[in-house]
Amino acid sequence: MSEIRAITLVLENPSRAAGALRDIFGWDVDSDYGAFASVALPSGIPLWINAPAADGSVTDNVTIHLSAADVDKAFDDAVARGAQALREPTDMDYGERSAWVTSELTPGVVFDFSRPLD
Repeated sequence: MSEIRAITLVLENPSRAAGALRDIFGWDVDSDYGAFASVALPSGIPLWINAPAADGSVTDNVTIHLSAADVDKAFDDAVARGAQALREPTDMDYGERSAWVTSELTPGVVFDFSRPLD
């Protein structure tokens, strides 16, 4: 079973969105780089806010990052159970192994199986 590591919202103005969440809910803004902001939720699960990719490659609104000790197995199991593959397991340049799936019943939501590379 995978646990939620973080949730990402893709919004036009991450900095302003993070500020609004701070003002409305009293949540702390951990970091704010303009195109990326991180908000600390009371649950301990970080809320990451990214701007859409300039090339349009990131078009979904929500990504739920799931901890997976074995990203490949978690991906294969999810696909075998009916998930749609979006990105095969890949070693990312930011130091994580990651694979994406979705479901026709969860439009706009990406589930990212990931773990830090050793």
